[in-house]
Amino acid sequence: MIIAIAGQKGGSGKSTLAVHLAAEWSARGKRVLLVDADVQGTSLTWSEVADENGNEPPDTVAVGDNLRRVVPALASAYDVTVIDCPGRRESKRQLGALLCADIAVLPCGPSTPDVWALAESVEMVVEVQELRPRLRACIVVNRLGNDGESRAALDALAALPIPLSTTHLGRRVAFSEALAAGRGVTVDQPKSIAAAELSQLADELETLEEVADAAA
Repeated sequence: MIIAIAGQKGGSGKSTLAVHLAAEWSARGKRVLLVDADVQGTSLTWSEVADENGNEPPDTVAVGDNLRRVVPALASAYDVTVIDCPGRRESKRQLGALLCADIAVLPCGPSTPDVWALAESVEMVVEVQELRPRLRACIVVNRLGNDGESRAALDALAALPIPLSTTHLGRRVAFSEALAAGRGVTVDQPKSIAAAELSQLADELETLEEVADAAA
């Protein structure tokens, strides 16, 4: 299973989500590869911090513009490959990730401007799905609050041509605390709400992959 955490807007939480999902599947005993395709290198830095702190992060590699060619070969040795995609400035890499992924996950913040900024990414995913009907995709709301703006954002996202995930991630400090410790949130704070949300999302994506396999 190859999952691309995509989206052209910076600050949507792509790297955070990629790291925590990779760490969760690793904790479940799966062979996991975390691919850092973002020039900022957040996933790679997290892996280095994990090593320094005596943790065991999933295998992590940096891949550039040759991502479409390199990732499928690397992924063949793993159960799950998670690609941390870059933003708008590196759209070639994002397209390459979508062209080799089984599932595209688009994180989105809980505001109207965040929804507007997601439109270009949604369009790219839909265009790739026309070429690769097997590609599944979902939008994951990140930092969701209990307020009118968040509810309005959910309504707007539900109208887009890509399904909205049933799992929403709240504004949880546990996510950033776990990153700083070089761990995934389900290992660092297993009883937290953040851990429950992340675990539920991992389950949902596994189910989405089973649907894709059945349709292939």
